Amino acid sequence: MTILNEQNFEAKLQDRVNKKLNSLISSSNQINESIIYALSNPGKRVRPTLIYLVGDALNIAMESLDALAVATEVVHTYSLVHDDLPCMDDDDLRRGKPTLHKKYSESTAVLAGDAMQSMAIQVILEDKNIPDDIKVQMTKFLMETIGHEGMIQGQALDIQFEEQEVSKDQIIHMNHLKTGLLLEFCILAPAQMADKRNEHWENIANSVGVSFQLIDDLLDLEESEENLGKATNKDLGKNKKSAPLVIGTSETLIEIKKYEAITMESIMKLGLNNHPISNYLKDLFSRRK
Repeated sequence: MTILNEQNFEAKLQDRVNKKLNSLISSSNQINESIIYALSNPGKRVRPTLIYLVGDALNIAMESLDALAVATEVVHTYSLVHDDLPCMDDDDLRRGKPTLHKKYSESTAVLAGDAMQSMAIQVILEDKNIPDDIKVQMTKFLMETIGHEGMIQGQALDIQFEEQEVSKDQIIHMNHLKTGLLLEFCILAPAQMADKRNEHWENIANSVGVSFQLIDDLLDLEESEENLGKATNKDLGKNKKSAPLVIGTSETLIEIKKYEAITMESIMKLGLNNHPISNYLKDLFSRRK
């Protein structure tokens, strides 16, 4: 029996990832301590969970997915650390705790984020459960995802859009780059490892990736700081161009429903209606409900 066949599999997957994250650093100095602080901040580990779920659906052993799961969570955490900086979104709270630059310093946060990028690459390349050719493929895929034409470009657009009027298509494109691509990686990387990447996985990846940020933007407007564990209404206060602020809540919900329909239709076509990934994706789309 795998973890995915057990009750509370999400908590068990989170525990698996957390244990591996905790084993990444052994020596103690300020940078290492700050990285540990960032990685130990409580989170739902959505990205590693997606990797394990897709991998299970494609009969990939969990041991062959661990490095990708850990690397993506490290990358995601680095992106949050840099995103929170005063020169970016200037946030004081993340997952209910002081952001890293508030806990330590801005310079420490910059360096810790830089270190986590290289750490993610190292985690994949040092893994003994992945063939060397697959390591190269996965590392290249991940670096393209988070690089100058991917996640970084999305963050640059997020800042640029503060000073201009934007369209719905521009907002969707920004969300795709800034948030969607890393989530897409978590769905498509296992499919690519298994040589099963196809239009259905592509549709799921794109729809989950873009809608995730749309839902986050709605939550930013509607939820309390206590419930989210971070400041709310920050998009409105900082002239951020989120979908609800540009096209309205109703239109944003229509977009989310469209992406949910595409996702669940593709799950059905893959024959995965009874696999845990089906309910997990439904839950992701229901975060705002």
